[in-house]
Amino acid sequence: MTRTQLILVLGAAALVVVLFQLPRSVVENEQLQEVTQTESHSMEIPQEVETQINELRRLVEEEGNIDKKANFAHSLARRYLDYGIVDSAARYAERIHGWSEGPSELAADIYFTAYERSQGPDQAKEYALKAREVLQNLLDKDPDNLVVKNRLAMTMVVSENPMAGINMLREILVVDETNRQAILNLGLLAIQSGQFDRARERFEKLVSLNPADHEAKLYLAVSLMEINQQSQARLLLEEILATQDSIPAVKVMAGDYLNSL
Repeated sequence: MTRTQLILVLGAAALVVVLFQLPRSVVENEQLQEVTQTESHSMEIPQEVETQINELRRLVEEEGNIDKKANFAHSLARRYLDYGIVDSAARYAERIHGWSEGPSELAADIYFTAYERSQGPDQAKEYALKAREVLQNLLDKDPDNLVVKNRLAMTMVVSENPMAGINMLREILVVDETNRQAILNLGLLAIQSGQFDRARERFEKLVSLNPADHEAKLYLAVSLMEINQQSQARLLLEEILATQDSIPAVKVMAGDYLNSL
């Protein structure tokens, strides 16, 4: 595995599977392979979380108010997703969808996160399709919702027409040229496709918008390393490590990259 693949695997869980599914991708999702998709999981759930899960199950079954019932089900699904139990989470998305009169943001959130955290291409495509259907309906109701549009775009990237998703991300930037998620997504897609100069531009933009965006700094450092600008990359990695509020996973990867220089 190359250094670029490693950072995509460990540094951006929200896009790991997206990148894994792209036609040119050879990313191996090592981190997420440590947990399973079913009730039989290898990541141990702490007792307090198990207690929460059991209580949420009870509330889902006993609550009569549909809105409250859906919120309990969403919370339960998110607990499952935290521990990689993707299929169980998706079953609650299906129930929420059945209770809703229209497209449900709660169901869309579960399906999209299940798609992100799937272990392989078949499961990822299955949940991407489910998420896409709900997200498209939500966007039809609210065309100006850029959060929904960003998510829909990333499900389109693994469809038969991936350029439709990329173009959708570009459309977001026409409306909001500082939209962080769209810039981040396009930057990571540029890394995946080997367009490191373009990726550098995307992440430089994010860092200029927010100098405390350590995730963007990490990806900028990766882009710089790939175009043989190691001295600039080193400075960025040292900045990340010297900052107290960096995301732990980002700090770990920054340290690993710094050691490799």
